[in-house]
Amino acid sequence: MGKEKEHIIMQETKIVATITSTTILFLFMININVSNVAGLPNEKIVVITNNHTNYLSVRCFSFDDDGDVKHLNTMGSFNITVKIRKLFPTSTMFNCFTNMETFVAFNSHYECVSHSRPCEWKFDENFTYRYSPKEEKWVAHEYNPNYESLTRGGVIKGYYVN
Repeated sequence: MGKEKEHIIMQETKIVATITSTTILFLFMININVSNVAGLPNEKIVVITNNHTNYLSVRCFSFDDDGDVKHLNTMGSFNITVKIRKLFPTSTMFNCFTNMETFVAFNSHYECVSHSRPCEWKFDENFTYRYSPKEEKWVAHEYNPNYESLTRGGVIKGYYVN
């Protein structure tokens, strides 16, 4: 009976090892698949510029980065380095709140993500403008909040001089 029990234990150990190695291989392949299918870089630089004629404040953050309030002079700018998630890259997002409204400064489906140059935004009191590499021009966007993240921020209290 001892040898039979030892044989059963060996068989169970082989089954567990096979399932474990298969699971690890499967998860590894999914991770490679997701990052390759998405065709996204590991990180992307986003440039935010004050397009207003006066001093404005902005705060940009993601679900991974709380961000600080930046006070920008006319045409003042700053960069955000966005680390794109490998698994579920569409959940990588950066929101920016200004004195007026909010806009989504980074989303993985923006066309600038696949280009070598940074994603670029300008904002003023009325609109936000994202540079379109495909059209080679600035495209106006109305302020549009990401409602899922409004509990983490909101329109900031900052400086606005008219």
